[in-house]
Amino acid sequence: MSDIPALEVHGVSKKFGNAHALRDVSLTLRKGEVHSVIGENGAGKSTLMGIICGRLQPDTGTLQRDGKQVRFASPREAQSSGIAIAPQELNVLPMLSVAENIMIGAQPRGTFGISWSETRKLAEQFLHEIDEDIDTSTPMGELSAAHQQLVQIARATASHADVLIFDEPTAMLTDREAEKLFLFIARFKQRGGSVLYVSHRLNEILELSDSISVLRDGELVAQIDPAEATKEKMVNLMAGREVKSLHISGLRKQNNDQRETVLSVQNLTRKGEFEDISFDLRKGEILAISGLIGSGRTELGKCLFGLQPPDSGKVLINGREVVHSSPSDAIQNGLIYLPEERKKEGLFPLLSVAENICIASLDRFKGLFGLRQGAMVKRSAPYFSSMKLKAADPSIPISTLSGGNQQKAIIARWLMKECDILILDEPTRGIDVNAKFEIQALLTELTDKGLSIVFISSELQEVLDVSDRILVMHEGKMKGLVETNSVTQERLLQIAMT
Repeated sequence: MSDIPALEVHGVSKKFGNAHALRDVSLTLRKGEVHSVIGENGAGKSTLMGIICGRLQPDTGTLQRDGKQVRFASPREAQSSGIAIAPQELNVLPMLSVAENIMIGAQPRGTFGISWSETRKLAEQFLHEIDEDIDTSTPMGELSAAHQQLVQIARATASHADVLIFDEPTAMLTDREAEKLFLFIARFKQRGGSVLYVSHRLNEILELSDSISVLRDGELVAQIDPAEATKEKMVNLMAGREVKSLHISGLRKQNNDQRETVLSVQNLTRKGEFEDISFDLRKGEILAISGLIGSGRTELGKCLFGLQPPDSGKVLINGREVVHSSPSDAIQNGLIYLPEERKKEGLFPLLSVAENICIASLDRFKGLFGLRQGAMVKRSAPYFSSMKLKAADPSIPISTLSGGNQQKAIIARWLMKECDILILDEPTRGIDVNAKFEIQALLTELTDKGLSIVFISSELQEVLDVSDRILVMHEGKMKGLVETNSVTQERLLQIAMT
């Protein structure tokens, strides 16, 4: 096997606005090697993978492929060079078959166009290297999320790439499915293929890796030999930065355990997503749910909101058992869930700011000839000052607002509806630092007025800044429930992963 590396990254940097996503990062991927890249959420892992696969362009730095300098203007160019990615997010065509999803853009041609029999045959070959139980004729939308992820991986291998990038590939997989993937990776290595592997699951990293790079705040802080690595050492390197607190947590009330319980979750289980989760949420409290990707946090939030039913367990609101068969049941009981995918699931982008705020309370604005637009603008106006909402006018489209102001408008929507329990899923993801701080401070003010909040976040410092207590989840299981003032970032990682 040639000594020339399959891929080299030299001094790559990338900024988004004024924020540094990567600073002078270098790494070498050798042929027949699994090179793992680890770090906390926001460390720059996905940005680095985006540059390598051509989705993003570096501001500075170079890439070398088989010893030759390259610059990929698009994922197609990277794929032509033999680099393919199986992304973390599901990106599938649900109405097409599994075979069509695997071979899309590369279907073999026959005399009269695409040869569908040959397409299915090739798709089966690539898919069965990873999983033999999936029928390639099945519409993609009928598969579970885990099986869709396996199909995405097969699609990456169908490009005949000899460098594969796996970004959190097992986040949706069961242990059995993950083991199939690991066996495929072992065979791929034996054929001389190279793998860049991104995962929060440190057991996987130790099992699969030939080398490990650690990113922290966009910088490469260590390159370690797996033979000398431990989970504790990796946790220390990932969370080793100086803790810079906003001191918001210092404003939280004390004697938290004396307050009444507004939400009680008892042994809640949804098979394949989370199991035996129990906690109490007190009036005026912020209870954070911390955990890495695949921990089941979002699935728990959606279940409490009635988007998907539990298999077992109980939910009580103010001491009364409730069953949320749909979100409307939860809303009626004063419990609201703000989704992680704000733009896809939370906003009505073609409507105005006022309409987005008022949309959950439209019965208040009915008139003889439809909705009273003037009343909606007038009713939403007080939230502009109380939420520090920056918008020229309530009647402008909400799509013109920044991400932080869009999030404030969604929160205002449910405050107008007079909710008592607010479940926030990654509420500050994708917004600028100042807006993040404003939202965190706003949540503290709202709890002073009696609102109770479940705060789901993958940013450990944010969890420490805003919460009274922290529920730690990992791979669907509850690993601990701790007082915020008694833990550090490093301790939270240790609770989750050791």
